[in-house]
Amino acid sequence: MNRIKSRLWISGSYPVHPVILSKRLSSFAHIVSLLAVLCLTGCGSKGFLNENDRLRGENLKLQHQVDELNQQMELRLGEIEGLRAKSAGERAIKDADPPVLAKIALERYSGAVDTDNDGRDDLIRIYLTPLDHQGRLLPVAGRLKLQAVAIHDDKPPAVLAERTYEPDEFDQAYRANFTGYHYTVEMDLPDPMAPAITSATVKATFTEAVTGHTLTVEQLVPIKAE
Repeated sequence: MNRIKSRLWISGSYPVHPVILSKRLSSFAHIVSLLAVLCLTGCGSKGFLNENDRLRGENLKLQHQVDELNQQMELRLGEIEGLRAKSAGERAIKDADPPVLAKIALERYSGAVDTDNDGRDDLIRIYLTPLDHQGRLLPVAGRLKLQAVAIHDDKPPAVLAERTYEPDEFDQAYRANFTGYHYTVEMDLPDPMAPAITSATVKATFTEAVTGHTLTVEQLVPIKAE
């Protein structure tokens, strides 16, 4: 027996004591746990950085929106102050000649339209241009009332169609294209119409929102009723 132990000792292949083996396994487990913690910490740090970048991007986007709203508010406040000064008869620059609404005009191509190509007109389309005292286009705000009246020789005038554009709807009617700058407005004609109707007088009445000033324009429009 002693000989066998001596041979094992000499060859280096001796059995490991259970206590020593347990300590080694415990140390190995600690190392594995530490590596796992370090790995999780690194991954969590990366996720935290990604979340932080996302929040920073959203904050920058919100800041841009706030800046745009502030700019719009400043423009609106400037417009309000200008209107107040105008209504009070005050001018920051005494020699200035600010544009004032003086006229509304019905542009070319205003008239009755056959939209479904059945040979009969079904609506009246108007290209309206507000002009200042120097004959220049002047975008305005207010209410527009349209009316088409048919005049007969043997009968009293009859209203064929009418429509009112409230300020919001009138503002949306503004157009800027190859035909120029104007407000495009429409009113539907009755269906059917009396064959005797060949024309109608179109009347447009505009009331300016700021001053309450009212302007009117009329034009005779040919109509195909049959």
